[in-house]
Amino acid sequence: MIDNRLEYQRMFEVEQQLWWYQILHARVLEQVKRHFGADNTGLAILDAACGTGGLLSYLRQNGYDNVTGFDYSQHAIDFANERKLNVTFGDLKDMELYLPGRKFDVISCNDALYFLSDQKIIHALQDFKSRLNNNGIIIINIHAFEAFSGTHDLAVGSQRRFTIADFKTYSAAAGLKIQYNSYWPFLLSLPILLVRQWQKYQIRRSAVNISEVDSDVKYPGNLINTILRAITKMEAALLPGAPFGSSLFMVLKPL
Repeated sequence: MIDNRLEYQRMFEVEQQLWWYQILHARVLEQVKRHFGADNTGLAILDAACGTGGLLSYLRQNGYDNVTGFDYSQHAIDFANERKLNVTFGDLKDMELYLPGRKFDVISCNDALYFLSDQKIIHALQDFKSRLNNNGIIIINIHAFEAFSGTHDLAVGSQRRFTIADFKTYSAAAGLKIQYNSYWPFLLSLPILLVRQWQKYQIRRSAVNISEVDSDVKYPGNLINTILRAITKMEAALLPGAPFGSSLFMVLKPL
């Protein structure tokens, strides 16, 4: 996806409205407030591989002004800069080169680590840990369970998905512990699973041109978007530690 400007443009256009992003961003903010308190808006927050800057924009709208981000894609950086965000080039594989010496209270990294090998994920987590202030946290969202792979994965360049067991191994190797984790969206798992399995069937029978597939980053219309957001918001409130879903959300702390 790094060189796919169209996908970044789609993200930029719907990131403020699409139910999935709205729920993810709210989850991040909830964990920040839970850990640091609701009034501590002066926190230094880094969004690593921030894409077009939707999370940073959301945090800024909620009073967090000390936010910054980096991304490997110049397309993503350009769109983030259109939002007047402090986003520059950075590489998850060489994070020590990004603003050397600067530390953060929160480092988030959403749907990006799948580009890396196991060892490079551990290295990235070690880099995150080394850049945390005392009592700092790392927040990660990542694609979960291979059963949910489909055309979206091909469009964004995702070659694999993960489970909590994978990140327990990575975290331990990086000197981190998982303070909180939940799969999501649990209540929408079955329809998502059916759609993705159908997509894989279509790919196997060559009914889909895999070089032209698009991601799931599309606005479904106000009514459907409102319904999906309401379902997932209710799930987050009633089932904070769901056992299954197409994404895995985690909060990590140093040991």
